[in-house]
Amino acid sequence: MSGSILSLDRGEDIMRYFLGAIAVAICTTISTHTAFAQRDMDCSDFRSWSEAQAFYERQGPGDPHRLDADNDGIACEALR
Repeated sequence: MSGSILSLDRGEDIMRYFLGAIAVAICTTISTHTAFAQRDMDCSDFRSWSEAQAFYERQGPGDPHRLDADNDGIACEALR
């Protein structure tokens, strides 16, 4: 393939292969970590109301963990 603009030498082929493998490994690690980080939390998972409230506030808008049963902005009121 000499003379071809698109041809790569063997070293470049090997480098692209390894960079691709590293990228796949990094993406797999990130997606696995994210999946574990998204486990559903319940009020019984917290040791105190302040811990539950801090977690609730860090989650941003909405209540994906259903910690605020009456939608008043206060999580796990039974722990208070």
